[in-house]
Amino acid sequence: MRRIRMIAAMSLFVLAITSTGLAAPANKQRTVTYEPGQQFCPARVLVVGKVVVQPGRCYTLLVLRDNRGTFLVFASPEAKIPPGQLVRLTTPAGAKLRGHIFYLVPIVPTVAIVPVGTITNIRVRSEDEGPRLSLTIIGTPSPNLAVIFTVRQ
Repeated sequence: MRRIRMIAAMSLFVLAITSTGLAAPANKQRTVTYEPGQQFCPARVLVVGKVVVQPGRCYTLLVLRDNRGTFLVFASPEAKIPPGQLVRLTTPAGAKLRGHIFYLVPIVPTVAIVPVGTITNIRVRSEDEGPRLSLTIIGTPSPNLAVIFTVRQ
């Protein structure tokens, strides 16, 4: 009887060490950098303040500044701006871009990213931390400008 208990205990010990099902789940952070004009496709609902970004479609990420403030823009992928180019909102191209905007997320940069009345595309680093997703605007004079979204299923 002792021998059976010993074999069973050893079997459970080996199973516990080698089985990934019994080990603690790894909490991996997924980081992706999106170049200007590259599509951002959220898989889950993203919420920040009163803005709810719906999944199931792809977006182009832009920065817009007008007399109301500075915004992270989720626009249609058809909203094309050449890298590094500013588009004035008062021009026909600006009016066309306004028609492609889905969501405006207010951001508060410490310095001006773009002049008032313009829109441009940006580089963004996305860090998926499970219940949170942060979008950090990179390559601008304002360091560590991040928007943190709550992720919902």
